[in-house]
Amino acid sequence: MDTLPFLLPWFLLLLAAGLAVAVKLLPLKSIAGIAVTAVISLIFIGVCIYSNVVSSQLFDRVDEKQLALENMETWKYKHLDELSLLIAQLKPPADEDMALLKQLQGFGWLSTGAALRQMQDAHSARERVLAEFTPSQPMLIKGIPQTVDEKIVDLALRQVGFTVLPYRDDEPREADVNIIYFGRDMKIQEVKLAALTLMRAGVELKAIKPFPKPTSGNLRAIKIEWNKYYELRKAMTVNDVESATVFN
Repeated sequence: MDTLPFLLPWFLLLLAAGLAVAVKLLPLKSIAGIAVTAVISLIFIGVCIYSNVVSSQLFDRVDEKQLALENMETWKYKHLDELSLLIAQLKPPADEDMALLKQLQGFGWLSTGAALRQMQDAHSARERVLAEFTPSQPMLIKGIPQTVDEKIVDLALRQVGFTVLPYRDDEPREADVNIIYFGRDMKIQEVKLAALTLMRAGVELKAIKPFPKPTSGNLRAIKIEWNKYYELRKAMTVNDVESATVFN
């Protein structure tokens, strides 16, 4: 079957040569000439039709293999992101971080503090949401603040299917953030994963809102920003995010 596309053109060429010879050697108006010409012509037409059928089937197989290749590429990059995230999380703390941790412990800091507990709860909630989530459509996100490790948060967002948009050269990076805006076509699980990923990194979110003005560019997008009007509002808890059925 795989060799037919290569053999059929040669077979057609032979039929064309045979038809030319028949026309040359046999009188066209004779019974023999008409019979031979008709038979070769019918075979020629039949082979042409069969060739088209085979070509159509091969195009379908090419499309099928192309789709399989795209799925394989998606799988590869997804697992590469997961592996990169694991490696980044296993990075040993710097000496400065260890020194700061010892200093904080000297001040009376406990690992059961509210801020750290919130981060741990956000991680657990994120894992629960992620266990029931399957990425379906492209998702864009922008606005990772300076208060987190950009590389780790970037990898964590890509792990769940987001495409992280970089800042432009002339665009200042957010020093801190307190609100998430999401597009009209974003599913609530997608918004939750973005929020919990940020909360796991220590970001305090005061609100999660739809974009004030939907546009064709933000329907499947999330923007992380700082909004001064929410500055004094109480921070959202992990339960607020995980148990929400709608954000408005």
